[in-house]
Amino acid sequence: MTRQAREQFLATLAMLLTLAAGGAFVGGLSGGLLVPVAAVLVMAYAKGRLVILDFMELRTNRGFMRSALLAWPATLLSLALVRALAINLIG
Repeated sequence: MTRQAREQFLATLAMLLTLAAGGAFVGGLSGGLLVPVAAVLVMAYAKGRLVILDFMELRTNRGFMRSALLAWPATLLSLALVRALAINLIG
């Protein structure tokens, strides 16, 4: 592992840990409100994107696999947002 690769790995890891801690903090204080739930879902997508692009080494790849892997968490998190909206509107 080169020095540049190690630095990029550590920067990505620090970002993942920061997003995880921030998501836990915001989620813990959300109280079921919609805006904090949406913020946690955005942080979850950012974490998934970092894992897919950096740890799966797909950052330079422009193929179908990259697009499919990025669409998967977006779809799941969109469904989670729809569920949160439905719960918020129903009661």
